[in-house]
Amino acid sequence: MAMLRPDAVVFTVLLAAATPSWSQTLANNFLDDSKVQVIQLTMDPVDWATLQQHYLENTYYPAVFTWNGLTVDNIGIRSHGSGSRSPLKPNLDLDFGRYNRSQTFLGLPWVLIKANNEDASNLREWMAMKLFRRMGLPAPREAPAQIYLNSELLGYYTIVEHLDETFLQRNFGENGGYLYEFKNNGSYEFEDLGTDPSAYLPLLNLETHQSSGNPQNFMNLVQVINRPPTTGFTDQQFIKALSGYLNPGLFLMHIAIEAALHEADGICGGVVGMNNFDLYQFQNQTLYQLIPWDKDLAFSDPNTDILFGITNGTHINLLAQRLAGIPEYRNIYFDDVARAMSVLGGAGGWADNELNRQYALIHDAALNDPNKQCESPDSSLIPCGAAEFEANASWLHSFLSMRYASVLSQLAAYGYLAPSTGPVISEGGVMVWGGMRALSPGAVAVISGSGFGQEATATALPLPRILGSTFAAVDGVRVPLCGVSPESAQILVPNDLAVGNASVVICNDGALTVPAIVPVRHATPAIAAVVHVDGTNVSAANPPKPAETLVIYAVGLGAPDANVPIDAPAPVDPLALTSAAPQVSIGNFPAAVAFSGLVPGCIGLYQVNALLPDDLPPNATALGFTLVQSGESTSWQFPPE
Repeated sequence: MAMLRPDAVVFTVLLAAATPSWSQTLANNFLDDSKVQVIQLTMDPVDWATLQQHYLENTYYPAVFTWNGLTVDNIGIRSHGSGSRSPLKPNLDLDFGRYNRSQTFLGLPWVLIKANNEDASNLREWMAMKLFRRMGLPAPREAPAQIYLNSELLGYYTIVEHLDETFLQRNFGENGGYLYEFKNNGSYEFEDLGTDPSAYLPLLNLETHQSSGNPQNFMNLVQVINRPPTTGFTDQQFIKALSGYLNPGLFLMHIAIEAALHEADGICGGVVGMNNFDLYQFQNQTLYQLIPWDKDLAFSDPNTDILFGITNGTHINLLAQRLAGIPEYRNIYFDDVARAMSVLGGAGGWADNELNRQYALIHDAALNDPNKQCESPDSSLIPCGAAEFEANASWLHSFLSMRYASVLSQLAAYGYLAPSTGPVISEGGVMVWGGMRALSPGAVAVISGSGFGQEATATALPLPRILGSTFAAVDGVRVPLCGVSPESAQILVPNDLAVGNASVVICNDGALTVPAIVPVRHATPAIAAVVHVDGTNVSAANPPKPAETLVIYAVGLGAPDANVPIDAPAPVDPLALTSAAPQVSIGNFPAAVAFSGLVPGCIGLYQVNALLPDDLPPNATALGFTLVQSGESTSWQFPPE
């Protein structure tokens, strides 16, 4: 089989020693929120009874996991959560590698199945995480599910992607830094606890593989936040110092999304101190990235002040307060709230329509939940059912309508003015190589606009997820970058991008564009070159012959049939085949496809080996090639020389 890389194709690559990011292509169907998944768990009844009795403990028990005909033996199961823990319907951590560290499920080492004990609608967190991803920030993917335990229905749950090394690798292209679950202590809001790093350890639960964390770095961040403005430490110097630990623009966007949703248990203005997020310290850096978690209390009060928890309220977040005291950053925050609210929409907006769709999908499964519980006024869990589900699902629509009007009114009262600068994606400014204004898994694409940052080009592999101060996010995932200029960015689309619609965002130095919503197809094919097996170009002067095998180099042929690197050269062993073989023809003469897959050692480049028919006419060069993949077609004409 010929595996050639023609000089005419600009997908030449360098060998890379770094660890690649593996896509979760195989997990797409499992994390698909357009269907209710069905999971069967089998475990010793004595173990289950013990887990229920000791539901406040984190003890693991062995179990068998089955989904869609796939079975994983000997996984670990434990109770999960804090205030939402329940002996009747517990949240469950599923650790596929608990007893065999090399074991995963479709490439996922963990998942959480969440009981939604604090959300009668079963929709709040799912919708909140979709908004984070749509705005360009990383957040776990979620899908509805019915869980059966020992063949009996346990109830309606939500599958939640785990925040772990696999999540980090997919979203950032690395996982060697420190990931912490922030542990709320009831009141903490970035207060100075002194210069002993150990004082901060109770706040940071290390989630990655290191034997110990790096509280010194967090302490340094806190010291910057608490340093008062003086002539020797101006606002400009504060922003510069802060930016070494936390990008102020991304922090403001995070809390702005929570404000649009009125998340009552988040970073600002919650029922306790800042809560429900993870902190990732990038490897070999001091910089942190916030990742949202547990949004059951979003959609609370539609009339809450968007500065609640920032300049007023019971719990004032010191970092948010400090940034809001700088006029430029106060207006950036208002702009972020305006953008988040615009994307979320009011009555008839995007979120309203998404909630209608998901409500119809989960309705029967949610009602058929023998163990459904809801939070009572005293925060205890009590049995509930159809009435509570219907009322809470309906409330979300009322919230959107009222919150939209309330936020717009507040922004006007606070004197918000839309900024005239910042990155912008042009109308129709996202297209794949070949010209189609759509995306597909594994495609090479160009984003056009303005304000994208200084020119930079990737010089090594794996491809970087950030060039200079610029990154591109597709559904919240920072994608591999080939190059950036002030007016364009060339990206590699992740292999595990789900078909439907995707949000594309450019971020330059913490300023994010309004999301561009782009259709995602199974394939967006384009032929780059056609050669003979000896590597010479096919042309009118060197035409194809009957019964000859030609090698077609193409892009945009869709997801491979396995989890493969999304930012590094395609593997040699095993070869990464396309999920379906394309159809190839010269004129009306079909060719037999002998191979279709990613070219080893290349990025974004596919190879199709096509056996021409015996009765190919002598004037074949006048007919041209047609390649059809997943219903999408592309044509290629023979060059004269």
